Amino acid sequence: MSIKMRSNESLVLSTAWREHFEANRNPTEDLPWDDPYRLTPSERRAVERSVQQFQLGEGAQGRRLLARGQAYARATGDIVFPEALTLFIREEQRHSGQLLRFMLLQGIPAVGKHWVDSVFRWVRVLAGLELELRVLVTAEVIAVPYYRALGRATRSALLRSLSDRILEDEAWHLQFQASMLSRLEAHRSRFLRRLIWQAHRWFLAGTCCVVWIEHRSVFTAAGRSFRGLLRDALSEFAGLERAAGLHGAEARQIGLTKRFLPSGAASPERRASQ
Repeated sequence: MSIKMRSNESLVLSTAWREHFEANRNPTEDLPWDDPYRLTPSERRAVERSVQQFQLGEGAQGRRLLARGQAYARATGDIVFPEALTLFIREEQRHSGQLLRFMLLQGIPAVGKHWVDSVFRWVRVLAGLELELRVLVTAEVIAVPYYRALGRATRSALLRSLSDRILEDEAWHLQFQASMLSRLEAHRSRFLRRLIWQAHRWFLAGTCCVVWIEHRSVFTAAGRSFRGLLRDALSEFAGLERAAGLHGAEARQIGLTKRFLPSGAASPERRASQ
């Protein structure tokens, strides 16, 4: 395949993703913000520190990621990619804002820093575009079992609805990142790609251990075990790896494949019809 053809395919894919994020930019405010339920003392102990940490992580500005995305765009001619990436980051920041709104309703203060978030940011500073995306996608993969647990860790209808809404977005985020990773590794041999994905899998497993230590109270309140967290994360990761492998072959057909949506997640189109 010629460089020009690859560039055209990349441009069309980025345009499709930009349109997707644009369509999902201003979702209807149908979350039950007027829910009068207040967390019990035990529920608050289970989720407070955990929600504070995730709210902090979701609110990253992504300046370095955007700068690297712009450098990628200049190198490939995919001038639309930075726009799609910007909208993706804004969607993550929307999650942070929604979590903060829930926290304020419950009297939970926000935090300005956390050692886990600091470590992830430090690693991303040292990384190039691909490694930064892989660190970011690790957090996205783990977010799926986390938000499933968070939504069931209390009896708050608002927290459950908010967690389910974030899960819907995360399903698409994983697809977006799969399409990007497939483009970045397209020039590599199959053996090298497999080696990199295997190393990434081990990094994910190690990160699951850290997440369990830091957020065990949420998982146990939802009746989830470490084995369940690891199993769900690896299952999401396997879907991501398959999607990244297929995106290259599907590039000519364009369109946002829904084949690897996490179970139970709905697309924005399906959500709008409900």
